[in-house]
Amino acid sequence: MRLDELRQLSTLLTDATAPADVFMSLRDRSLRGDAQALGLANELRRLQALANPERFMGNPPAQDLAREIQSRLLEWHAGALAAVESPAVEAAVEEPSTWRQEAPAVDDQPRGDRAGAGFAVTAGAHRYQLEGRRIAGDIAAVHRGRCVEGPRAGLEVAAKVALDRADNGLMLAEIQTLQRLHAAEGAQRRQLPELLDLFQSGERAGLIMTWCGGLDGVLLRERFPGGVPPEHVIWIGRRLLSVAGFAHKHGVVHANIEPAHVIVRPEDHHVSLVDWCWSVTEPAHTRQGFRAYNPDYSAPEVKEKKSPLPAADLYSIGRCLLFLLGGDLASGEMPAQVDDRLQRFVRYLTRTSPLQRAQDAWDMFVELERVRASIYGPHRFQEFVV
Repeated sequence: MRLDELRQLSTLLTDATAPADVFMSLRDRSLRGDAQALGLANELRRLQALANPERFMGNPPAQDLAREIQSRLLEWHAGALAAVESPAVEAAVEEPSTWRQEAPAVDDQPRGDRAGAGFAVTAGAHRYQLEGRRIAGDIAAVHRGRCVEGPRAGLEVAAKVALDRADNGLMLAEIQTLQRLHAAEGAQRRQLPELLDLFQSGERAGLIMTWCGGLDGVLLRERFPGGVPPEHVIWIGRRLLSVAGFAHKHGVVHANIEPAHVIVRPEDHHVSLVDWCWSVTEPAHTRQGFRAYNPDYSAPEVKEKKSPLPAADLYSIGRCLLFLLGGDLASGEMPAQVDDRLQRFVRYLTRTSPLQRAQDAWDMFVELERVRASIYGPHRFQEFVV
């Protein structure tokens, strides 16, 4: 799509007074019910593809305009769904009034589970039943559920719903990042949530993704008051370095790694890295900057608003390891039972200067295995009892 065409699409959305001005499917009287909903979905995908920000790498203003268009398309699509006559489509997100009232009120408990009535989402051929209880984050609420109809019936899923329409752009960033990474080859894709469907809840964007089961790093640390046993922290760290290395190879910096975004499944030592809405893609070409700063886990260059580098992710991984080991985030000190060799490794990841700290996740993946072998000897599967 040329820049002038992008501007024309922006003008179309700005001048539109009704969903039918954007989506021709609403004007086609031969379409009714599910057929009309399918037509709307196809139009939305086509327009989203035309305004894909990755088409305008190297032109930051055009990329910003494309992201704005993506957000407005979602808003107009929500209005289009409300205009469809089919009850199954009008209730694309069937949420009881108790859930609607509760959803925005999450600031007092940013990570707390909350209970409420469940709701359903219909997306294409699939219908998902979600729990009212949810985990509330900074920009979205995550609901656990299951596909109850369609080819994916029985699959456990997560529904991620923006808390405010202003957050739709970050949800779009997560969509694009997950699509980019899952289009690549690599075993590390199993460590990422997979995007299944999109939907709207009013003016807010929603994603259906595969559920990543396990304990997040915060809950895991709570199970071990003195710190997670170092031998287990090592394999958690190696798996984090592996998925970060995979992302870096394909031009993506996660840019907000913290314990809450690290999901550990103790029984088989699986580790997932979630919440990619803050990610940065090809920063040297897109000129994207960091989008979030976490004083406990973000690298110093994030606060200084310097250009994103993979080394920032390595710093965050080091801070996560420090936290899991029972270390002091303020001083950087670790418990005496943590072997000096592992302590030196963590300190190398968390050096203040990005030029003096570790640069390559895969190099650190190999080095951490060397550290493990020097401390514990030949590799063996150690049961992780939580």
